[in-house]
Amino acid sequence: MSEKKENQEKHCEWEAAGGRSSLKTWWAQHRAWVKGLDKKHRLRYRLFQGLVVFSILVLALFLWLRAWIRLPDVPDPPQPIQPGPGSSSSSQTGPALEYEGAELPEVIRSGRKEGYYTFLVAGQDEISGATDTMILFTYDTKGQKVSAISLLRDTMINTKAGSKRLNTVYARNRGGRDLPDKERVEKGMTALKQEVSKLTGIYPDFYVLVEWEAIGELVDAIGGVEFEVPFLMNYKDPYQDLVIYQEPGLRTLDGRDAMEVIRFRKNSDGSHQLGDAGRTQIQRDFLTAVLKECLKPEILLKLPTLAQIFMDNVDTDLTIGNILAFAQLAVGMDTEKDVKFVSMPYDNAWYGGAAMAVARQEELLELLNDGLDPYLDEIKASDLQLIYRKSGGGYDVTNGTLADPAMGRVPPPTPPKEEEPAGSDENSGPAQSGEAQQPSGTQSPGTGDTSQPGGTGDTSQPGGTQSPGTGDTSQPGGTQPPAGTGDTSQPGGTEQPGDIRDIDPAKIFPDPSPDIQNDTGGTPGQDPLQAAA
Repeated sequence: MSEKKENQEKHCEWEAAGGRSSLKTWWAQHRAWVKGLDKKHRLRYRLFQGLVVFSILVLALFLWLRAWIRLPDVPDPPQPIQPGPGSSSSSQTGPALEYEGAELPEVIRSGRKEGYYTFLVAGQDEISGATDTMILFTYDTKGQKVSAISLLRDTMINTKAGSKRLNTVYARNRGGRDLPDKERVEKGMTALKQEVSKLTGIYPDFYVLVEWEAIGELVDAIGGVEFEVPFLMNYKDPYQDLVIYQEPGLRTLDGRDAMEVIRFRKNSDGSHQLGDAGRTQIQRDFLTAVLKECLKPEILLKLPTLAQIFMDNVDTDLTIGNILAFAQLAVGMDTEKDVKFVSMPYDNAWYGGAAMAVARQEELLELLNDGLDPYLDEIKASDLQLIYRKSGGGYDVTNGTLADPAMGRVPPPTPPKEEEPAGSDENSGPAQSGEAQQPSGTQSPGTGDTSQPGGTGDTSQPGGTQSPGTGDTSQPGGTQPPAGTGDTSQPGGTEQPGDIRDIDPAKIFPDPSPDIQNDTGGTPGQDPLQAAA
């Protein structure tokens, strides 16, 4: 006890003498000691001192990066609310949805699978603002699996707007040019995510809006991409100063080659004229090849360059830290086993003189529940709102009400031509009266469109099953069928509405899709097939 008391007394004496002065004295003695070292020992001491400081900095940087480079929290889905009087149907306040048909699938209420993230990646056309490429990704970070489904730009949606295409949702809902760019992107992508949730039952957690030029820069940054060009691509458009020429075969494509491949629609001589499905198939194959390169371990050395390209050409609600965290997790994945790309199964449809697509419900559900579904419950038919063709003509929507009643109306019959009296040909009369003459039962998504005669195999596509890239102009985005072959809203059919309610709004309100280039007025003489690329 006496020794302890003695130490306490000495400590009090040290404090009374001034502890700070003692520290100064110690520091002065230390400096004198260092000064007294010979040159060799002093060098070793300085080196040791530098290593200690460097280690502290590295540790601090590591802790900071660990806090910054991290996976994001899965956001809560937005809650739909009813817009008040005078409010804009396309506006959004906070997490609420305030536009036409704002609602979410029931499956969302079941909860989330652990480690699942969903992303909507959209490629934007510079001229029209339309999102001509849309891919929904699901990343299972626990099982290290990536699943993706490409959605056709010409997918018919339930809207009262003139254009019924999925690719016009973003541009139509982003608001006026007086708004800040970031706010416009947020509004447009929120509306597009909502529409995708109706089509798939999945409300995407995050969005990535890409300017296509970023793909070329990305390809150059990673040193090129090995890709098999399926056929000779040879297209020239003097109005756009656009030249596409790609030899077929397996080659290493640079950035310029990549841009030509993903923009291709058709050859100048009319050969290999791709519809929407054929075009998205090539883009999907190419993006798979890009992803394969990006998942190689050596890509980590190029992450700073890739991150800069990403920031300059991409709008997203992910942070750079989030993106780097996903990249670190994904590096080393086997694209052959761990990455799966599929395309939305569809049937051909025509509305307002435009080629469109309607999803096949049963096939779509099978794909969604095979790796894409991030929820605890399976996605069911009741979670989807899909446009389908009615047996007697016109269209309807599953699990909802048509926003545009004109879509459900049957076009009036076309009177027979004088030189072909009614009844003289088994294909005349009812077959020429548009969508009203459907020979069989009600067509719902997933059963095949029985209203299109003359095909073998899948009766939903005239002439049999169509493979992407074969030039079948019956695909959405291809050339319209000849006059008088069905929907009287097409050129060549004679539509005679009984009153103004029967007029198709799509003929009055211009289609803002890239086919027409409505957003900027277009370029005289510009090829509508290639212009939106």
